[in-house]
Amino acid sequence: MTKPIINFVHANGFPAGSYRTFLEEFSPHYKIIAHDKFGHNHNYPSHNNWQHLVTELVEFIKKQDSKVICVGHSFGGVISFIAACQHPELFQGLIMLDPPVYTGRLSWLLHLAKKTPLIDKVSPAGKAKSRQRHWPIETNLVTNFGRKKLFQDFDSRCLQDYVDSAVTNRNKRFELIFSPEVEADIFRHLPSNLLKFKNKLTVPAALIYGEKTDVLPIRYFERFAKLNQIELTMMPDGGHMFPLEQPEKTAELIGKLIKNW
Repeated sequence: MTKPIINFVHANGFPAGSYRTFLEEFSPHYKIIAHDKFGHNHNYPSHNNWQHLVTELVEFIKKQDSKVICVGHSFGGVISFIAACQHPELFQGLIMLDPPVYTGRLSWLLHLAKKTPLIDKVSPAGKAKSRQRHWPIETNLVTNFGRKKLFQDFDSRCLQDYVDSAVTNRNKRFELIFSPEVEADIFRHLPSNLLKFKNKLTVPAALIYGEKTDVLPIRYFERFAKLNQIELTMMPDGGHMFPLEQPEKTAELIGKLIKNW
């Protein structure tokens, strides 16, 4: 019997390999596929509201022999949502993990900010563009990243997965694989047009947010979910990076949601 396909879409700045431990939880029952890095193909440059990156995702899914269940984290959840609205024939279902879904007045403010340098302050773009991108070859990268706030709650296996997939040995030093310039540019084009997709989603869908997320107040997830009757679920004790903090629990929750899709 052919296994259903889970297509995983990574968060901005985190190559798909960063989620190896998390995705292995699905392997007994699902075929797992994932595009390694969005935004690095010049044919699909970062663009307002991420439409080119949505197209990059759609073209990747079209290579499959059957519909996919798309599981997207943060940035990945948003482009998966837009793709599912535009190409429902490719999707069996959709799971969004702590996505930055701006609607209402906040989306209008975001729209204005994107036209000014202010976007680097109101989005993570400012931090991304100044991100350290190389280290001496003797650096213990697991220890180095583990001290940073973003990674402090990572499962140790997931932190190792990130180091293994996001950093390479080049020019006699360690270097980031995911370009900080690309990461910053993606953040500068956060979608402010999600309201246009009201009642456009026709496949089963759920949104899981972290109890301790700092992406948006919970009411914005609730408001977004109502636009398309998306099932809303909370990951207890989870921050924005909960798939890499609680890989088994996250996979178990997703498994229950998609079991009958």
